[in-house]
Amino acid sequence: MFFARTVPFVSAALLFGGAVGASAADLGMPDLDTAPTMAPMPQQFTWKWYLRADGGYTWYPTPGMSFSDFDTHYTKSEGAWTVGGGIGQYYAWGFRGDITVDHMFDAKNETNFDFGSSQLDFNSTVVLANLYYEFNRGGRFVPYIGGGIGWAHNETNSGTVTTAAGTSSYGGQSTDNFAAAAMAGISWRLWGGRTMYVSGSTKDADPVEVNTGHAVYLDFGYRFLYLGDAKTLAFDADGTTAAEKLKEITAHQFRIGVRYDLN
Repeated sequence: MFFARTVPFVSAALLFGGAVGASAADLGMPDLDTAPTMAPMPQQFTWKWYLRADGGYTWYPTPGMSFSDFDTHYTKSEGAWTVGGGIGQYYAWGFRGDITVDHMFDAKNETNFDFGSSQLDFNSTVVLANLYYEFNRGGRFVPYIGGGIGWAHNETNSGTVTTAAGTSSYGGQSTDNFAAAAMAGISWRLWGGRTMYVSGSTKDADPVEVNTGHAVYLDFGYRFLYLGDAKTLAFDADGTTAAEKLKEITAHQFRIGVRYDLN
């Protein structure tokens, strides 16, 4: 008796469920069993920090030179080695920026003028805030261009002046100036940064590229620098007080550096 009463109710429930499913399909509602899963949201860009260390060689185009009211006939400046370092950060859209400190060691300067000749050494320490644009971020080789502005501390050492009356010496002096730079180069990723692995869901899954965070780059770059002026203390030349001044100093640099991504 119980079985006879139960069968009609079970049959009615099955028919009702099928009707509801058919109606949902007819209305365009998705089937929960076959509905596509939502794709994961792309990760937001994460700002990353890096450290850098650089070394290179600096050579100077002929700087302007003045000895008070005397005319300069010839000026020659030799090159000098440079070392430096800094800390920076990656930004979105291919940009990165850093703060760098570089020291250019003593460069010899020789000048001939209308009453004699002079020899002195000068060096510079430069602090710059730089901004770069990278053309192939994430690749093995990353070309870039950049510019920077900052401050230059130029210092002359004691030098000598030779005139018809003999050789005399004068003291050095330091000056602070506005500095600017323009850069171009290429970074070579030696290790880390990005790695490839195959997803484990199916054997036919496409490879997925994952940023491992840490990376080491070897950087080859050229930099043009504007360093401002440098000058010496006053001295007597043939009874006339004069002071030597190097004006509008510029420099060309070839630099090799190492950059390490911190995260």
